[in-house]
Amino acid sequence: MVLAGCGGESHSSVTGASPAGDKAANKRTDAPTVLMAAAKKTAEQASYRTIQTGEGGSERSEMLFQQQPYASSITSSGKKSADNPTGVNQVIVTGDAAYIKSDQIPGKSWYRMDKPASSGPSNARAAGSINEVAGALAATGSTSWVGEEQVGGRAADHYRGTVVFEELARYTGPAIKDEVRDYYVQLAKRRGETSAVLDMWVGKDDLVLKSQQVTTGSKGQAQVFEEYSDFGTVPAITAPPAETVGTWDEFIAGTAKR
Repeated sequence: MVLAGCGGESHSSVTGASPAGDKAANKRTDAPTVLMAAAKKTAEQASYRTIQTGEGGSERSEMLFQQQPYASSITSSGKKSADNPTGVNQVIVTGDAAYIKSDQIPGKSWYRMDKPASSGPSNARAAGSINEVAGALAATGSTSWVGEEQVGGRAADHYRGTVVFEELARYTGPAIKDEVRDYYVQLAKRRGETSAVLDMWVGKDDLVLKSQQVTTGSKGQAQVFEEYSDFGTVPAITAPPAETVGTWDEFIAGTAKR
């Protein structure tokens, strides 16, 4: 399979490199070790930005994620409709509520939905697919170092592997947490996906810079690309001003009048 969007020039060997340089380079070819370290370090960042796109740049989403206080912001663009003529959706999630951008309430720009106390954080999507892709790659024997490439002007190590979801479901080990593995496998099952060619680019500082998923299943192939940036520098994510926020009941009433 030939993957689009891998980009960059690979440099798998360095002429005249020093022994110390060779040793450092060899460490970067240990895919499971690098990927597990990268997933851990990226998850520790105070905040970061994820740009997610489908094949051909379709259904673009910009996702901002912050740890403390736990919050996220997702702005996505997809198909236009009578109810959403721009095709743009925006959701801000804080510790206790979700705020959805809407023009259905006169004089308001958002409506609020309270989160159940037992629901826990709702930032999984805004954090991107780093844990799933890095973990699945680290747990898969086919994963290998492809070469050194450039991502956004930064040197990065490129890793690739083919994951069979039925095999991943049986994996037990340190590469991927059980709950992350189960979520990824169940998501693939719901979509009718049986396998995926996964690519991940890791910067020399062990921060994940880019990932690509090309899945195959009963519905054919699907592609998802994610790029990660602005580690620790995303502006603080807060709830919209109170005077611009309506209630769920007001939103329902507003839609009934349309």
